[in-house]
Amino acid sequence: MRLERIYDWKVGQGFVERDPRTLDPNLRKEDTIRLGHISDTHLGKNAPGQRRRELRRWLDGFVQMDIDAVVHSGDLVESPEGDESLRWAFSLFDELPVPLFGVPGNHDLRAPGGSSAVTEHWGPYPRKEEIEDLQLWLFDSMAWPPVEERSQREQESARNSGFYSRGAVGAEQRAAVKAKWTTPRKGARVAVVHHHVYQPVPQKPWYEKNADLMAPLEDAKPFLRLLREGGVTLLLHGHRHQYTAPYSPFEDLVIVNGGSVTRQAWPKRARLIDVARTGVSMRIWEFVRFS
Repeated sequence: MRLERIYDWKVGQGFVERDPRTLDPNLRKEDTIRLGHISDTHLGKNAPGQRRRELRRWLDGFVQMDIDAVVHSGDLVESPEGDESLRWAFSLFDELPVPLFGVPGNHDLRAPGGSSAVTEHWGPYPRKEEIEDLQLWLFDSMAWPPVEERSQREQESARNSGFYSRGAVGAEQRAAVKAKWTTPRKGARVAVVHHHVYQPVPQKPWYEKNADLMAPLEDAKPFLRLLREGGVTLLLHGHRHQYTAPYSPFEDLVIVNGGSVTRQAWPKRARLIDVARTGVSMRIWEFVRFS
């Protein structure tokens, strides 16, 4: 596990990239909450033993770096019926000395808006979890649209592959959370969702041909507006396996793509994020693994 990049961010000031040779991730800033962010493990997919080993290695490394919680932004498994993979994963998570919180990805559910062993273990959504004085808000981006409102092409693809792909948070989840944000927040607010937000499809033949099946969050604009109204300063997502640097669509919000910690191509990536208890600043540690 090698430290590749470090980004410091502060509201109104943007990002500053730091030299990784000058900072030690084992030395945390004071008054921060440390999150380990992983995503798109797809347990049960080809080379399942390697995927399990990679996940365990990342988690073991995070624990050694004094994390307060782990966040998984979806696609825990390749198939929601992967009982063996699920039992192994939940047993591993139960061994952690810190909590692990997750949201469902499109591979974790057989039907949009439905339930599975993953959501039964992690759900319901939307909901709030508290890590000391940090609020973690978890959303299900497979909640909408319902099957009957999805394209014939996506429905045909789902019949062949076993899973749907498009996603949106939906008006019902947004309204439920907005109603809870009427009181002032205490400490930082972080949101987690599976589908990516406003990021272009990478220029690769499969993605170019199937761009509508790897589309970003369909209600991205109202969702981001909700986050800004609620004072959320960090959004964690998955779905896109390719690495992208963290970015700020607004001066007061950072978006981080989880990529995939177990994808077949090297290097594999994951990150630690130190969030100031006030939520106005953070440090993002980007790690890679080549073996």
